[in-house]
Amino acid sequence: MKLTIFIAIIVVLRFLLPRLVDFGAPEKSEPKSEWHYRVKFAKLNKEKYDKATPEEKQELLYYFTNKLRQADNYSDASFRQMPKLLQVVWLINELEAEVNNGGYLQFFTNSSGKYVDETFEALDLIGATYNHQLLKNAVNILLKHNESAEDLNERINSKTLYELIDLSELYGNNELQDELYQLNKEFYKCKEDYSKLKMDYFENNAQTLWPELEATYPS
Repeated sequence: MKLTIFIAIIVVLRFLLPRLVDFGAPEKSEPKSEWHYRVKFAKLNKEKYDKATPEEKQELLYYFTNKLRQADNYSDASFRQMPKLLQVVWLINELEAEVNNGGYLQFFTNSSGKYVDETFEALDLIGATYNHQLLKNAVNILLKHNESAEDLNERINSKTLYELIDLSELYGNNELQDELYQLNKEFYKCKEDYSKLKMDYFENNAQTLWPELEATYPS
């Protein structure tokens, strides 16, 4: 008799309790991309770099610099705190990514364009003279259409990285669009290997970087 009562209680609790108490389904988090995890767990040191293939070296630098930038959601502070050599790497990578994805206008109108002056310096440092001239031509096209570098930077600096600013007049200017489009084509067919120049510059100057990384970002 007692066993029967016990079983009855278990059955009631099993079917009645979920109806009385709505625990709700667990919240589903968005799945993280491979890019997210590679940035999160990125490491860079001399031993790891020396053992890497040329392609892996590019990836080590790409993911590690983005890890440093993500630390404060790409604010200006994380850029300024990066070692100068890694700033150069990050700037060249950003220029390549933005222009390849949407042309020079995307480079300027995404808030990564707040680093135009620093990008000029980075191109000079690695010896990318042709790409330096292309970027200068792009800036001059903006100036020709009454968009001063100062005003553009002021609007850009008020935004976070990758946040689009309102430049509808620029996008509606067919003449400006055509001029930048022609310049984009020059960039796409450019034979100056600025990626190799970047890596050569890095390796020629990396000896002072490794102790700094070990002290600041120990693996």
